[in-house]
Amino acid sequence: MLSKEQLLAALQPSVEEITVKGLPDKLRVKVMDGFTRDALQKTLQTLGTSDSIYFSAVVSACVVDEAGAPYFSEADLETLRGLNAELIRAIGLECQRINALGQTAVDAAEKNSEAIQNSSSGTA
Repeated sequence: MLSKEQLLAALQPSVEEITVKGLPDKLRVKVMDGFTRDALQKTLQTLGTSDSIYFSAVVSACVVDEAGAPYFSEADLETLRGLNAELIRAIGLECQRINALGQTAVDAAEKNSEAIQNSSSGTA
């Protein structure tokens, strides 16, 4: 059985290095904590969910430096929206994958849920 300390250690947000075609080097993408995910949702509720807003906000929420500190803040969204949309989207898609965001994640979760339900015996 896991101790509380072991569980808290296991729940720490991880960081993954990614390679995106068109960028000269790797980026670090962090799994969002609850506070960051809430802030992302608030940003999208306030500004909308057009592609440029969505992917810029996701990149801002997830791309971090070597110490795990965010590269960007909400103040950088307009700057990100004015940059190469295809690269921002490509980075955002990696952030989305790592954080299980978007319709693909919903579809996968529903598929897993159906598999669990189908494999249950139905006996109590």
